[in-house]
Amino acid sequence: MKLFRGAILAVLLAGLVEPAGAALPEAITLTVAAKLELTRGDKVTGSIGLAPGEKLALIDVAGDYALVRYRNLNGRVLAASTDLPRAEAAGLPAEVAGPPQPAAALLPSAPVPTERTARAYVPANALERALAGKLVHLENGALRPFDAARLAGVKFYAIYYSASWCAPCREFTPGLVDAYAKIRALYPEFEVVLVNADRSAADMAAYVRDDGMAWPAVRWDAIRDAREITRYAGSGIPCLVLVDENGRVLSDTNRWGRYVGPDAVLDDTWKILRDYRRKNPRVKT
Repeated sequence: MKLFRGAILAVLLAGLVEPAGAALPEAITLTVAAKLELTRGDKVTGSIGLAPGEKLALIDVAGDYALVRYRNLNGRVLAASTDLPRAEAAGLPAEVAGPPQPAAALLPSAPVPTERTARAYVPANALERALAGKLVHLENGALRPFDAARLAGVKFYAIYYSASWCAPCREFTPGLVDAYAKIRALYPEFEVVLVNADRSAADMAAYVRDDGMAWPAVRWDAIRDAREITRYAGSGIPCLVLVDENGRVLSDTNRWGRYVGPDAVLDDTWKILRDYRRKNPRVKT
């Protein structure tokens, strides 16, 4: 396989507006996992989950929310989920807002337990069972265990076989990162899962961190035993395989003995998800 020059995604922060009053920082960082509510005008059009450590361009503050830009998306997050200083989050001068509070005061209050969260989560389908206990995700710059309950409702999985030493992978991954943010905003029933082929867990963690992968990954030391997931892999990488919740292949990088590339699967994913949405409209809240 010929080597191509690797590419690292650059997150462009532009179009910042400095509000009147206390000066606001140009960028803020998520201190906990948070939901980015995507907005168009005054309307919320969808949401995506973001991991701690994600950088957001700060536009303004409005009540409990920080108005931000994430990659090419406009939205809002709870200011308490970020490192935005308390006075600026409240839109008040520091002397009015009072002295800085301990870090615990910046965390959102714990959710009220529901019947689903009060008991241990039980995998609902073949893919959830195959992935249970094997997933990690990026949190505070390191890979941490991924809560399997976050897969509830996912009906389409794009299994991504990749490695940091693979130059074509490094060229494809930034485009997948962009597509992932857009797809998740429209189709929360979709998820990407990384199956890494790096030579060490440290190399895998650096790859996930440096390329800004917001999706979960099979833990490096669990890949060898994850046969239900590795069985979809072809003979080369990058390889992307779209499967449904029961493990049925919907689109594959390798077709009829020919390597067609992961972009073809990404195109198919959009078509399949649009068809799914026509048949299963989102319930408006």
